[in-house]
Amino acid sequence: MSSPVRRAAICAVGMMWLATDHAHAQVPPQTADTLTLAETVRRVTERNPTIIAYAPRRRALDGERASARLNPPLELGIEADEFAGTGDAEGVDDVELTLALSSVIELGDRPASRVAVIDARQSLLAAEERTQLLDAQAEAARLFVRLAALQQELEVARTAQNLAEQAEQTVRSRVERGRSPQADLQRAMAATARAQLEVGHIEHQLPTLRVRLAALWGMAHPDFVKVDDDALFHPGRVGDFEHLASALDQNPDLQQLASRERIEAANLRLAQSAASGNLRWRAGVRRLEGGDSTGLVAGVSVPMLSGRRAQGDIAAATGRREAAALDIEAARIDARATLYEAWQHRSHAIEAFTLLRDAVIPRLESALTGTREAYRAGRYSYLELIAARQELIDARLALVDAARRAHLNRIELERLAGAALTAADGDTATEPKDDNHDR
Repeated sequence: MSSPVRRAAICAVGMMWLATDHAHAQVPPQTADTLTLAETVRRVTERNPTIIAYAPRRRALDGERASARLNPPLELGIEADEFAGTGDAEGVDDVELTLALSSVIELGDRPASRVAVIDARQSLLAAEERTQLLDAQAEAARLFVRLAALQQELEVARTAQNLAEQAEQTVRSRVERGRSPQADLQRAMAATARAQLEVGHIEHQLPTLRVRLAALWGMAHPDFVKVDDDALFHPGRVGDFEHLASALDQNPDLQQLASRERIEAANLRLAQSAASGNLRWRAGVRRLEGGDSTGLVAGVSVPMLSGRRAQGDIAAATGRREAAALDIEAARIDARATLYEAWQHRSHAIEAFTLLRDAVIPRLESALTGTREAYRAGRYSYLELIAARQELIDARLALVDAARRAHLNRIELERLAGAALTAADGDTATEPKDDNHDR
């Protein structure tokens, strides 16, 4: 892939928080065990096997174009007359030899029409390559976000395990003093075991996602332990939908359809040029054996009714071109609807994230502290303690899920628009960065 194409593709994808204010903040450097999103996009761009396969396809079309621009070849012909017959033509004594050149003159500028078809196919191949690259980068970004969210879920699960262990010690102390029944201790111990089980469950999911992510750049074994999840809790702002929709013309799928329409238009011009037919000429010299002399020969042939014979091909090419144009319009309407759906989902996810972070979790943390103290004082039961703890854990998991959904929908928006969400997304370099987010 040429470097301009690669740079354009990377800029088009942008990839989530790299295009937000966090690109202006201090970005943690790539370490031996932590993979950043910028490094992920770079690896996919340079090493994805599907993208690499487009290089020989481009060379193949270059060869076809070189052939398409050639004029018809010259043909050298030798003819022998008046030999191996009967009477005066018996034997080869009176043979007449003709040496001639012949070729075809293509009318209707057909070589240029053939080249135009190849040029349109090259445009389509470039659009397909860009689509594949964006798909690969978007899939890498999705896996990156899922890994980042899963790492945060692991942190929540470990916090839940610590809270369960603390609760178990509190219950044990009350049971030993005879202030709580033995059943409360058994339930607390079971809650600790279940929290440990959840930690193990998440730890077993992480390697699978790492392997899937590394496979996108052709690596069988990941060379990283975790991904940089610092920006997960900074989903950005929603921005204006119409501003975002204006970028739909950069959608690679629509560009593919536009390239297909250009191919059909070029095929139509080629079919129209065929209506002019081809002019075949022939010129040479003939040796007249009987008089031991030579003479020139020449001839021209023109096909009859070629325009009428081409009408079927012209009608077929016209229909395909019209259908391609209608396909573009239908795809544009569908893309806009899909874009709006992703924009709405992102808006809701950001709203949910903000409410959970600012209004729900702080209150639940305060409630858990008060419930724990009340339980130690004997004013609350064990059920109320575990309910307060579980509500906080659920809220923290919901916060991670909202952040994940906000970023995943941002990826879909970028993929649909074929461009990074910077000003269109409403992000600014001055957005405050909250380092005290709940993990």
